Amino acid sequence: MSIRQVARAAAVVALFGILSRILGFVREIVLAGVFGATADTDALVNALFVVNTVAAVLLYVLTTLMIPVFQQEREREGPQSAWGLIRAIAGWAGMVLIVLTGIVAIVPEFPIWFFDMGPAREAVASDLLRIMAPALMLQGFSALFTAILQVHGRFAGPAAVGVAFNAGILTGVILGAGTLGITAAAWGVALGALLQVLLQVPQFIRESRGGGGFRPALTHPRLGSVAVLAIPVAAASILQQVNSFTDKLFASSLEAGRNAALSFANALGSAPRTVLLFPLLTPLFPLIARFFAESRRSEGVDAFRRSAGILALVSIPLSILMAIGATEIAQVAFGRGKCDAGCVAEISAPLVFYGIAVWGTFIGYLLNRTLSAGNHAREIMVATIITVVITIGLDLLFLGPLEQAGLALASAIAVYVNTAITLWFLRRRTPELSLRALGAQQGRILVGGVVAGAIALVPAFLMPTDTGTFSGAAAWLAVVSAVGGVAFIIVSRAVAPREFADARAALRNLSFARRR
Repeated sequence: MSIRQVARAAAVVALFGILSRILGFVREIVLAGVFGATADTDALVNALFVVNTVAAVLLYVLTTLMIPVFQQEREREGPQSAWGLIRAIAGWAGMVLIVLTGIVAIVPEFPIWFFDMGPAREAVASDLLRIMAPALMLQGFSALFTAILQVHGRFAGPAAVGVAFNAGILTGVILGAGTLGITAAAWGVALGALLQVLLQVPQFIRESRGGGGFRPALTHPRLGSVAVLAIPVAAASILQQVNSFTDKLFASSLEAGRNAALSFANALGSAPRTVLLFPLLTPLFPLIARFFAESRRSEGVDAFRRSAGILALVSIPLSILMAIGATEIAQVAFGRGKCDAGCVAEISAPLVFYGIAVWGTFIGYLLNRTLSAGNHAREIMVATIITVVITIGLDLLFLGPLEQAGLALASAIAVYVNTAITLWFLRRRTPELSLRALGAQQGRILVGGVVAGAIALVPAFLMPTDTGTFSGAAAWLAVVSAVGGVAFIIVSRAVAPREFADARAALRNLSFARRR
């Protein structure tokens, strides 16, 4: 895949990522406006977490394993053997999904019990999860299709699944909230998962014909070795979800509605990752995996270094903006309907720390993908275990004095700890990577971001302080973003000219791809 093809794929993923994130925001806004930050919304958040966790773990494991495994098997044994291995992996994944879905549908009270929400909220969450149970299997199949299509450089269908999922939830809430209440959202989840599968099936059928058709299979000579590789990858992914679970567990112990407020803040904090991070790294990961499979490590390291510079140019100003403008962002996004000033305050408090974590999330995800490309899943698992333990300890430390904001602060600290650990592992495995050069690169861009943020605050202090309305908060954000953006471009061009040139080249390639 050439740089131009990567840019074209990134443009497609970016387009659907933006559409998905917009619909995701609309979904959260509708949920907050219709149901507010209430006990029922807490129950919905936890039930949806169970469904999404299975899909997230499976998607991470499949894309992390199937892409490099397919590349290596095709290089060594040919395309037919590579396709046979993919079919065997898919067969076992499908069987696991069917069993899990049956268990959740029959006894939804079991996974909900772990959240310790109290009898009333647990009863609501169990009813919601029983309705959502088919979505668990459908989202799993969607993750399977996504991995197989990305193996073959097909990114449009997988990138659009978020649009389909959010559209389904919105449809359910808008059409059924008046008569069904909170259960309308659960039916929307099931509808959205079905739309995800229907969206990818046609493209999956076309691609599978190139491998002789997708015949069911459960055996392959190298299936056992792949299963061994899958153990640390799955463990790392499950451990990553542990922190999300403990956040919900601890937030459920607070006043009703705080769990929903934390979820709304997390949705805002993860927006940059969806809209800006995934579009670049989704098509870049197969390219880096191919470099490592073909022993072209220096080219893989160069791709990592240049990507790190571009990601820092994007993430550092976003981190600063979200940290200083958390209240205004929460007001613009959620300050309507049943989400009053108190609701906005509960959302903005954790959003400050989620914003601070954006930079670390961007670089950490790049490090994670680069280690995965080299089949170093064990290092990722070790880093995740350490991070989970640290996060839980910090959760317990900060929960009392800061409530849900303390959980966000613990997550932010853990993000940077995980980034430091994975960077150390990558340096051990890849001596070609210079930590001094990488640190100097990121440091220059950070200086530019801090200077630009200080400049942006000057006109912000001179503006009217009434940002408790949509128009006031939107005006404040517009001025701060415009002044800070111009200042950052000027400063970063001076302190990080090479990275700035890479970013301009990437934008030109993306513009060309969109015109094509």
